[in-house]
Amino acid sequence: MSDEREKDEPEATTSSDDRASEPPDDAPAEGESKKSVPPKSGRVLKVAADSPATPHPKPSYVFLGITSIIALAADLGSKAWAVARLDGGHREHIAVADDFWLPAGYRGSFHIDLAHNKGGAWGIFGEQPDYVRLPFFFLISAIAVVFVVSLYKRLEPRQTALKWALPLLLGGAAGNLADRIRHQYVVDFLDVFVTTAGKQTHWPTFNVADVWIVVGVGLMAIDMFTPRKAVPVKVHTEKDSEEAEA
Repeated sequence: MSDEREKDEPEATTSSDDRASEPPDDAPAEGESKKSVPPKSGRVLKVAADSPATPHPKPSYVFLGITSIIALAADLGSKAWAVARLDGGHREHIAVADDFWLPAGYRGSFHIDLAHNKGGAWGIFGEQPDYVRLPFFFLISAIAVVFVVSLYKRLEPRQTALKWALPLLLGGAAGNLADRIRHQYVVDFLDVFVTTAGKQTHWPTFNVADVWIVVGVGLMAIDMFTPRKAVPVKVHTEKDSEEAEA
């Protein structure tokens, strides 16, 4: 009896060949193309918004050239006007404003008075012989031009202050260099006096090129101490990848 029951019962085991022929659970159905499915690992991919595929636009040398030329023309034009009005002993000076109010109880005066400066700022190296003085200032001017142009190459769009600082520095340096080439000295004509407690202090005579240089250095300082904003980051999840592939 027991032998007959064993013969009637179907075999519960399957051979290894049958298991190998069965398709896996994750296999695509017949007629469907196999797609790459992102791994379900729960990871979040972060991609920087500013990738090498979208580089920043390069700074325009047209802006650098036009702004520098305007600064240079303003300097040379104002010097020519001062020489025409004051050179040759026609007038001693022109009083633009006298005894005007300044903060903290100071009083100021502003005159136009011609001066020939053979040195640098505050007359530095003015007493040196020409064969020492002139090559030194030519070298300083050449270094300034190379510095401005090389720094302008690496300018980023967010650096607005530096974008204006560099052409002003270039125009100011070119204006004083043009004077040294033509006259071996720099034409100064802006005179400022400050009075406090009955004592008058005279600021060294300067020109428009010096104004551009001071403003340019100030804008560079602003750029230096301006915090840079962090680069925005795009967050991509698995859901975004699936939607992109769909």
